[in-house]
Amino acid sequence: MNLEQKNSFDVIFKELVERTCKQWGYDLPGHSYYVDVYKRLPEGLKDTICHGYSKGIILDPGLSETGSAAFRPSLVPESKGPYSWFEKDNKKRQPRPAWEYYIQISEYVRLCEGLEGKYELRFEDDLMDIGIYENNALKICCEVKETSNQAQMLIRGIKEFQNAEKLPEKDRGNDPLRKAKYITKLKPKYFYVVSIGRRFEFRVEYQEKAKFKQFKLIEDLIPFI
Repeated sequence: MNLEQKNSFDVIFKELVERTCKQWGYDLPGHSYYVDVYKRLPEGLKDTICHGYSKGIILDPGLSETGSAAFRPSLVPESKGPYSWFEKDNKKRQPRPAWEYYIQISEYVRLCEGLEGKYELRFEDDLMDIGIYENNALKICCEVKETSNQAQMLIRGIKEFQNAEKLPEKDRGNDPLRKAKYITKLKPKYFYVVSIGRRFEFRVEYQEKAKFKQFKLIEDLIPFI
C-alpha cells in the first residue's frame, strides 16, 4: 500500500482502519464511526496529514508492536517507534484513534515545511512531544494536547513548579511535573503547547538558585516558527 500516493484523508484513514481491524480481528466499522472521527479531526489537520504522506514526512512502516497501523516521522531513527495510529477498544471492538498523535504528527509536518531543515526535529523527545535543536542544543520544545482546555490545564500545572525550591522526585502520572523537569534539565529558550485551534507560546527565563534552576514562563511569540 502506497499511502504517499493517496491524496484523500478518507482513503488513507479507511486503509489504516482496515489494516488494523484485520490484525485485531475486528469487523470493519460502519459509516457512523467515520462520521464521528471526521467531526473530531478538522479539515486543516486532515489536509496536513495528507501533505505529510505526499512529501515523505510521514512514513508508512506497516504495523506497530500492538498490531495497529503505524507511522514513523521522517528523520526519526529506526530505534524509535513506529507509532500507533490507534488504540484497542475491545468493548466497542473498534480501533480508537490515538487522538494526540494526529495533532502531534501534524505539527511535526508543519515544522518540517516551515523550518526547511534549518533545525533538527526530534519526535517524542524524552518527556516532551517535539524538540527543536540547533547544533545539538535544545532551542524550542513543544507539547501537544487535543483541546485548548487540556492545553491550559497543562500550562497551569507547569507554572505551579516554576518557583518551587525543589522539584519532587516522584513524578509518575504527573505530566506537568515531568514537563517542568524537562525544562529545567534541558533549558529551552522557548516552550509552546499546541492544540486544535490554539497555540500557547512562551519564552523561558532561568535563574540559578542553589542546585535548582528556577524557570519562568513568559507569554511571547516564538520568532522563527
